[in-house]
Amino acid sequence: MKRYGLSALEKIKSKKDFEKLFTGGEITFSSGNIIRAHYLLNRKPTIHGSKFAVAVGKKLGTAVWRNRVKRLIRTAYRHHKLELIEQCKLKNALLEIIFSPQELNQIKNRTIKLKEIEPSVVEIIYKIKDRI
Repeated sequence: MKRYGLSALEKIKSKKDFEKLFTGGEITFSSGNIIRAHYLLNRKPTIHGSKFAVAVGKKLGTAVWRNRVKRLIRTAYRHHKLELIEQCKLKNALLEIIFSPQELNQIKNRTIKLKEIEPSVVEIIYKIKDRI
């Protein structure tokens, strides 16, 4: 596994998993409500570590803008996921997370940069890490 990569085993793909997280998972917000995260911690998994996805609704902006937001959130997560994965392995747990923009939309934020998104993602990662 690459250090900053995101392998297929680390991605949440199925509709069933998305529904499970949105209905039964916990929610945490970054300061300023920029990004929201739905997460679920499984204490007795077959594999350890974390799984990750990004969900951006159609009403937030055009496809180009939504894809850019998803790419920036993925990049911020990949750069800071190692601490989260190590904590999950120590506690013998599987963490599933879905990030989605809360207050971000194309009307308010015409252009968006990594330096605007990364602090919010890092803050959420540390909040979740403390709860593991």
